[in-house]
Amino acid sequence: MSRRLFAAPLAVLFLAAPVAAQAPATVSITLSNFHIAPAPIHLAAGQPVRLVFTNASGGGHDFTAPAFFANAHGLAGPVERGQVELAGHASASVTLVPARGTYKAKCTHFAHKMMGMSATIIVD
Repeated sequence: MSRRLFAAPLAVLFLAAPVAAQAPATVSITLSNFHIAPAPIHLAAGQPVRLVFTNASGGGHDFTAPAFFANAHGLAGPVERGQVELAGHASASVTLVPARGTYKAKCTHFAHKMMGMSATIIVD
């Protein structure tokens, strides 16, 4: 009988143990001719996320957000000078932990922003 009394509290401790870290959430971001989707891009502050950038068009695009990338932690992926460059029909993944804030993103290729390639990143 005493073993059962001892086993019950031990089971509760097992159930209360911290859960192992989960894989980062995945957010897909599509760049197409003069559009970035989704818009706005919503992310959770302090939560690891894998951003999968896909260029749906045949021409090149970039996703430029220098303040967003500069404030993120644990950045891994092809980010150079605050941007991810994508050739036509290419994709790239970036893993990071975003910092709370509102950030602007755009494509810096000639006239692309003027044609509508901009987005807001909201990190709550």
